[in-house]
Amino acid sequence: MYTIQQLATLSGTTTRTLRHYDAIGLLVAERDANGYRRYTSHDAERLQTILFYRSLDFPLETIQALLAAEPFDRTRALEEQVIALRAKAAYFATLAETAESTLTSLRGGIPMEDKSLFKGLSFDELKAHEAKHEAETEERWGESEAYKTSRARADKRSKEDWEALSQQQVDLVKPLVDLFTSRVPVEDPRVQAAVRANHLFINDQFYDCSLDMFSGLGQMYVTDERFTAFYDKYAPGLAVYYNDAIQHYCITQS
Repeated sequence: MYTIQQLATLSGTTTRTLRHYDAIGLLVAERDANGYRRYTSHDAERLQTILFYRSLDFPLETIQALLAAEPFDRTRALEEQVIALRAKAAYFATLAETAESTLTSLRGGIPMEDKSLFKGLSFDELKAHEAKHEAETEERWGESEAYKTSRARADKRSKEDWEALSQQQVDLVKPLVDLFTSRVPVEDPRVQAAVRANHLFINDQFYDCSLDMFSGLGQMYVTDERFTAFYDKYAPGLAVYYNDAIQHYCITQS
């Protein structure tokens, strides 16, 4: 049996995340005589499945529906996750190679042609990557209103639109960086205002983002190393800080 802290440490997630999963019925803990949460090895396996799905950007509602299916075939789920994760790994390996080549060039190595700077990053390549996995994405998420809304909005955007949205996202992160480096508590109204601005940005530009979905995004920022790296490049530890701020926001707004 594991305590909530032991399972959080073992899995690399947070006790806050586990409490949330418990509250929504996604990973329900047993209770001992004193009312403390206790987790079994079966719970650890279920958490692994959940976190794999989260790393593939599955909303919590979708994960809950998949795990509730009777019978849930863990072997098949893992086989599908392996394929999807390897596809993502190959894509991000390309980005890593581009970054590494750029770094080598900066250090006096072979100069890069301008077109090589954007291998894996160009608008056309991003659209091609998206199209490659469109069938799988639609099969899994196509019935959700969030997916339909996001897809409809994305289809209308030009390259310039995407670049503008990317800049808006960076601009929304900057206040969080300043608040984090100033050690402002996540409960502070200034932090919560910054979180709300990010929530509204997602809701207005991509899809109707419920508090549960927004909470899931925050958890993904600390369970998916790609997203952790994105935020921590601004300041080490920012991803955890942002997730904590999101969870507080979602609890107080519900």
